[in-house]
Amino acid sequence: MKIAVFIKQVPDTNDVKWTVNNNIDRSRMDSIINPVDKQAIEAGLYFKDNFGAYLTAITMGPDKSKEVLYEALAMGVDDAVLLSDPKFSGSDTCATSRVLAAFIEEKYKNPDIIIFGQSAIDGETSQTGPSTAARLNMPFITQVNSVLNVVQNTVEVSSDTDVKKVIYKVQLPCTLCINNFNQIPRLPEISGYIKAQTYEIKTYSHKDLNLNEEEIGIKGSPTWVKNVFKSPEGRICNYIEFDENNNCIKNIFDIIDEAAKS
Repeated sequence: MKIAVFIKQVPDTNDVKWTVNNNIDRSRMDSIINPVDKQAIEAGLYFKDNFGAYLTAITMGPDKSKEVLYEALAMGVDDAVLLSDPKFSGSDTCATSRVLAAFIEEKYKNPDIIIFGQSAIDGETSQTGPSTAARLNMPFITQVNSVLNVVQNTVEVSSDTDVKKVIYKVQLPCTLCINNFNQIPRLPEISGYIKAQTYEIKTYSHKDLNLNEEEIGIKGSPTWVKNVFKSPEGRICNYIEFDENNNCIKNIFDIIDEAAKS
């Protein structure tokens, strides 16, 4: 079984810095692996441990992004790839999915499963995984929290929706977006760190993926950040006490009515 897991290096959200184009300036910030992407790696390792998968971790970003690939290698993935090119800078989810899909089509043909974390803490769009799957004409399942079985050419997973848990059985190849995975991401072992220190990570540019400059980066992004601002801190609280006639309910609706008029 051949599995690709896409992961992302994200900024420490306690100290966000911005470029003149209102994109996050990752070069001036401390960075970490996206937390839910660790769950995605663990899901891939579950397939590897139980069904004999070969697991490749891929990330898109500057050379610094190799840090998350080394961490994935230390956790137990078999191979690592960096998609890095100044032309990729400023890509929205549309342009990003175009790059990731091109990698699969050009350099990682015929995977059985592609795995994403459900969303990244620097965007929270949950769009990249499904968008990549759509470009590859591949079925996808979101909010996957456990892998139940792999039988012949199908995989069975559990997914948490807003209202209920659903069991899906999907034919391979497919894309899985992981969230709240039922196994805690494992800690790297010493042997994993040793492997990561000496591992040569493959790097591909937009030319390697047969992409032109108009398709990627800011030029290839139909959406952009118009403005960034810090929300004002503080809240105004109204305290409503119960009385013997239970008038608090009426008081609450009176407050709501007043707010709706303003």
